[in-house]
Amino acid sequence: MALKPNSPKDVAVDVLIVGAGPAGFMAAVTLARYGVEFRLIDQRAERIQTGHAGGVQPRTLEVLQTLDLQYALDCHGNHVCEAAFWGIDAAGKLGRTHVGPEVVHATPYPYILAVPQQETEKALDLDLNARGYVVDRPTQLLHFEYTDDAQYPIHALVKNKFSNATSFYRCKYLVGSDGAGSVTCRVLDIPVQSSSHDDVWVVADMEFESDFPDVRRRSIIRSQYGAIMLIPNAGGGNRVYTQLSPKELADLKAIDDSQSMKLGKRLMATEWKDLALFNILKTRLKDNLKPYTGNIKKILWISQYRVKQGLLEDFSDHNRVFVVGDACHTHSPKAAQGLNISMMDSYNLTWKLALVLQGKMRPEILETYNAERRQIAQELIEFDTNYSHVFGKKEFLDNNAEFHEIYEKAHGFTTGIGLHYLPNQLISPSTKSPINIASLDPLTPGKRFPPFPAIRHIDGTPVAILSEMPSFGRFHLFIFAGTALRSARFEPCAAYLGSPSSVLTRYSPSAAHAWAPENIRHGKPTNPSRVIDLFLLHTASHYAVELAALPAPLPDWKHRVYADKQGKTHEDNGVDPDVGAMVLVRPDGYVALVTGLEGGAQVTEFMDSSMVVPMPDASNGV
Repeated sequence: MALKPNSPKDVAVDVLIVGAGPAGFMAAVTLARYGVEFRLIDQRAERIQTGHAGGVQPRTLEVLQTLDLQYALDCHGNHVCEAAFWGIDAAGKLGRTHVGPEVVHATPYPYILAVPQQETEKALDLDLNARGYVVDRPTQLLHFEYTDDAQYPIHALVKNKFSNATSFYRCKYLVGSDGAGSVTCRVLDIPVQSSSHDDVWVVADMEFESDFPDVRRRSIIRSQYGAIMLIPNAGGGNRVYTQLSPKELADLKAIDDSQSMKLGKRLMATEWKDLALFNILKTRLKDNLKPYTGNIKKILWISQYRVKQGLLEDFSDHNRVFVVGDACHTHSPKAAQGLNISMMDSYNLTWKLALVLQGKMRPEILETYNAERRQIAQELIEFDTNYSHVFGKKEFLDNNAEFHEIYEKAHGFTTGIGLHYLPNQLISPSTKSPINIASLDPLTPGKRFPPFPAIRHIDGTPVAILSEMPSFGRFHLFIFAGTALRSARFEPCAAYLGSPSSVLTRYSPSAAHAWAPENIRHGKPTNPSRVIDLFLLHTASHYAVELAALPAPLPDWKHRVYADKQGKTHEDNGVDPDVGAMVLVRPDGYVALVTGLEGGAQVTEFMDSSMVVPMPDASNGV
């Protein structure tokens, strides 16, 4: 399949993304912000228009805020703030066994956003369009291979499904986000670990009238007839999930067989199957909700799908090809994780690709993608196995307490807020500053950096720190100065920040000294040469401290100095205001290192293990 030199159909890019689902779109919108040349291809002629995933979790919403895309989804969705569990009591009657908040961890978004996947993909697609990118449709990946092309070592053969014309894309890296049945995975031939059985589900979006008390909460209702999950959608509608029983599967197959005999009179397959699914769903709702009633006024979308738990043994070829999303892990829809885990796969990967391509980080850091995201996917499969085991099985209907306990223990996982990466090249194995682990959200290497509100010192504006942290592929150095800002305790920190060994200048020698204002409303970086930026948080009154009087180089960072009113953020994050801390945060919002105000050398030593230190006359390009 060797590509002929100078082919007129040749496309050459840094990254080829295969598949424009949630994972592929997330890879594209982030690479666009990071300044990486890419192409996004998809074999479908257009975006999905109905159905598919329907829940965006809090951690995903936090990330979308840093991309200035959270609002674009929020206005199309419904805030699902509470969850209710229903089961059959000892007297055989349906009753509520638990009701409580959907999200128990501290976050600016204490809810699941029920929003159709088509709206999520639309928002990401429109963002790409505004930046001058379009999805190459309908373009199918046929094959790819490594070549002796020194600049673009991967050559991919693709086909336009309208014209059947084939062409080549040459790239430095390939990201397979092409879902279950991935061509990328087929070419890589990576073994997959899968369960021994398939679950078949019915899912529908509907207009539903009911006297069921929790119709506007996310409700899990388990009875001798099976289990259903009701989710309140925007506009008063509901999404419903239910798992098909062996008998229902047999009935569907019998209908299929009978229809296949009626060659002249047969309905289209989708029509008769949708009708059969509708009848199953109507009966399931009627049986499970007794003594309450419900009426399906309109079906907006209905489908069945077969889910087998699967996990690739590797999420990359340990070279230049990576797999994200459903292409590397599949599971049931019960916990609303598929879209979220998939998008966060891409968010974990693309900043690493960008910094390697820009010559700022060493290629070996790409191995952390496989280590970190496969760990999370493994935890997801284990949770899904336990949750599925008791969700709808009739032999487990009397274990409402155990079922709820599994759900409660998984709060941090399902919301994405409690995920914890193990130590690696980009995660320090220990905390080098005293942090109160009993605090609300203690700063912990490997966990997400907790968002917080603050007062911007220069103008007194209340801000959400996420809105001050646009996803431009930079590390963030947070200084929790507490009460030390104008004391001798801060002198080692200030001396480090202004020194040649400071991470603020060590990897960006050509960057301007003064930091220009920048937030999520800026479509592109106003400080493009920076690899690491600075945030300083203190507990003094911003009226009592003159920015110009702060030690160098802080006056140059006057737009990144914030007041922590009453020290609440320090307290919530386990930082003693009389001690302080320095926190290195990765571009994907995870804590890499926690050290003391005197620990600047530790920050530089940690970053030197991964960064490329520019030579005086070196170019930043790759």
